[in-house]
Amino acid sequence: MYDISEELITGEPSDSPLASLADQERVQVNVRRIPLPWLGSHVLYVEEYLYDEPFERRRRVLLSIEPLQADGTLRVRQFTRKADIGNPATLSADDVESVAGCDLYLHRDGSQFRGGTRDHQCLQDGGREPRWLDYRVVIGDGLFWYRKRTLSVAHDELREEIAGFPHVDLEQARLFSCGISWTPQNAKGRPARRPLDSVDLHDRGGRARFRTPDGRELQLELHGRDWPLSAGRESLVLILTDARASGDSVASSWTSLDAARVGIDIGWLAIDCAPVVSETGEQKS
Repeated sequence: MYDISEELITGEPSDSPLASLADQERVQVNVRRIPLPWLGSHVLYVEEYLYDEPFERRRRVLLSIEPLQADGTLRVRQFTRKADIGNPATLSADDVESVAGCDLYLHRDGSQFRGGTRDHQCLQDGGREPRWLDYRVVIGDGLFWYRKRTLSVAHDELREEIAGFPHVDLEQARLFSCGISWTPQNAKGRPARRPLDSVDLHDRGGRARFRTPDGRELQLELHGRDWPLSAGRESLVLILTDARASGDSVASSWTSLDAARVGIDIGWLAIDCAPVVSETGEQKS
């Protein structure tokens, strides 16, 4: 789940849905892997919607990640659905369509992937003039930045430019301290749980990695009001993932936003998080 701020850099009111905004638009991007063998071995389903409006989807797309090309790039093919079908995992080849020129080509740059569409190939129709889309993206561990530029086909004149970047409201964030304890799984009898580590997280998507004595590399993530839930149902969400297995979820828990603490206990590992400063009417943490 990516929490994104979109900012209009250039655009005309008649063209851009963001042009009338005085500030920025907050967008949620939900990405999950789904099994569609006929489309490829690595298929992602992506939904976009405005913050706190999860049922008002503005974009839904399938992404098929193909093996490395001869020049070392990854090709990401984009497919859209011809009709509104409830379960994307049941889609067939007849249910989707694709514009080959809008595929993404990404190359590895350290621990990140960078790239985008290729010049003048992603064409857009249906407007007053033919246009093409230039989409650039940077993807990494917990990182998702993009830039969308729409230009005229005739003279490459810039009609719209939108920048997307992670949304973090640190002025309203709360700092939590999380104690981590571990129980050896191969010990005889009833082994005692012992302290392992302590990490600090803010509740606006704060993350921290740690290792267990048996060599596991895990990541802890904490969300508060940045989590896309309906108004009046805000929660404090704690998520534990496997840092080496593409972020596969190990466990998660949630409680009310004003709870004194939040934790996870899965037997061999226990995590207990509490705010560094208690929330009061006069003081925020």
